[in-house]
Amino acid sequence: MEHKGIPFPKDQPMGVYSSIWNADDWATQGGRVKTDWSHAPFIATYKAFEINACECPMSVAAMDNTKRCSSSSDDKKFWWDEPNLSVLNLHQSHQLMWVRAKHMVYDYCNDVSRFPITPLECVHHRHN
Repeated sequence: MEHKGIPFPKDQPMGVYSSIWNADDWATQGGRVKTDWSHAPFIATYKAFEINACECPMSVAAMDNTKRCSSSSDDKKFWWDEPNLSVLNLHQSHQLMWVRAKHMVYDYCNDVSRFPITPLECVHHRHN
């Protein structure tokens, strides 16, 4: 959706980061649910975590990594280039709506107090 002004980090290496922080004033149902500090310390762990992606060694120039990890419209080298991965089908959309209704606590796309102007990426994909 870059043609609609939605940036996508396709030309630089990415990583996976996580953190735990006290966001009970905004991220927990708008602050209605407070952190129960009696359960501290809070620890996040990952088990059997595997990334299936194009490796971009730090020793290689960014432009060379971009060339190695990019596909043309004719030559689809990677699993993520498949057309069926760019859009959810009807069943997948319904599954997403179910997960959001049952499990999602916070969605910045609906947080008008923090984001009075809806972010572009939220305008395009509405699965509600």
